Amino acid sequence: MENLIHQLKKHNSDLSLGIIEGILYLLKNEKNLTNNSLITLTGLSKETLKRFKQSISHLLQEPEGEEIILNKDGENLLSELDLQPYKWSLKDSFIFFSEPDYTEKIREIENIKNKYSPKPKREYDQFLSTPETSYLKSRILIEKNFVKGKSIAFLGDDDLNSLSLATLNTGYKNITVFDIDDKLLDSIEKCSKERGLRNISVVKYDARKELEQQYFGKFDIVVFDPPYTKSGVSIFLQRAIDLLGSVNNFDEKYVVMYYGNSFKSPEKILKIQEIINRFGFSIEDRIEKFARYSGAESIGNSSSLYILRANKFTKQIGRNFENIYTFEKVSEEKFPFVDHVVFKVFDVKKDFLISKGRLMSALEDVCKSHRLKVIEKIVTEFKGGGMTISFILSNSNLTVHTWPEHGALHIDLITCSPIYNKEGLFDTLQRLFNTQKIEVFFIE
Repeated sequence: MENLIHQLKKHNSDLSLGIIEGILYLLKNEKNLTNNSLITLTGLSKETLKRFKQSISHLLQEPEGEEIILNKDGENLLSELDLQPYKWSLKDSFIFFSEPDYTEKIREIENIKNKYSPKPKREYDQFLSTPETSYLKSRILIEKNFVKGKSIAFLGDDDLNSLSLATLNTGYKNITVFDIDDKLLDSIEKCSKERGLRNISVVKYDARKELEQQYFGKFDIVVFDPPYTKSGVSIFLQRAIDLLGSVNNFDEKYVVMYYGNSFKSPEKILKIQEIINRFGFSIEDRIEKFARYSGAESIGNSSSLYILRANKFTKQIGRNFENIYTFEKVSEEKFPFVDHVVFKVFDVKKDFLISKGRLMSALEDVCKSHRLKVIEKIVTEFKGGGMTISFILSNSNLTVHTWPEHGALHIDLITCSPIYNKEGLFDTLQRLFNTQKIEVFFIE
């Protein structure tokens, strides 16, 4: 078995050994597998699974077909292997899958979706979740104690999760759905009326527009599954902050967000985490491939769950976006080139930091080593020995703040042309300030 899995790893370097074994386990044990069903089961992207099928083409009846069927060689080979299943998501461990009325609840949610879900609109990046996912999205709110006595806002609700939640639990204070789609809002109103679901209201709203003042700070929980773009996530987080209002340290106000992308693009995940950090939310929980959809094969028909807690540092970052949907062509932003790096330097001797001459000499050495032309030098001295030093450069500036009592200084270098040997700045500062304790931040 190890030989086969390691051999497949050579052709699928981005897949872990556990994932490869998990796919083989499904091929061995699942009946009537198709490309789409395998994508949904695994949460892997269409392109990833296409490449995997090519690597096992000698084990398949029709490697290029929609159905995935083992040939005789494949059946014989996998039957001899003790393959273990792979836990595609931590959600598979949730105990409420074993609830006695689980199947009945799924069926009820499925009936709601079949009767009331409008046809998904591509222009709004709508992809419908499975009934099981709608159940899970509601259960996670219940399990997190985000329902009882709470005012809940759904910022977009093409999956009808507001109706699923109200069907499973009636302990909420009120539910308000904000959505751009008239047909969707009509469906929610019709269903809630016909099924007697209490305190559900709808608001026609385009998240690209400013929110009406009457809704500011009126909600405890905001739930959304935004367009899977940086702009989409940013604008929905902005609106969530409006809906939650100001937050103190011990307030329990949360955002429940779903975001999907191929695991082959880790830079997109890092960018989303960076956006979340910029808004000042803390990531309390994250579950990979929590939700499942149909029609979103490029991201493996799946999205991850983020539980974001608001706090006193949560803030707007002050920008609205017009193009937020994946189909829209976003023209390149015409912002000048900026090379920006920040250093926090620790464990520097106090006598160094209170000496203007030594500091100036060290900073001049930095500029010389990295070809930064100095136009002007400005020094501001404070009581206690701290200083702020600014070097006006030919292509921007270098600013330094010192705290002698803490043995620390903060260096902010920004230029409008590439910094020469930027990677070597760390070594330069270590040498000049005689310390190994330096944190570096590269900023866009």
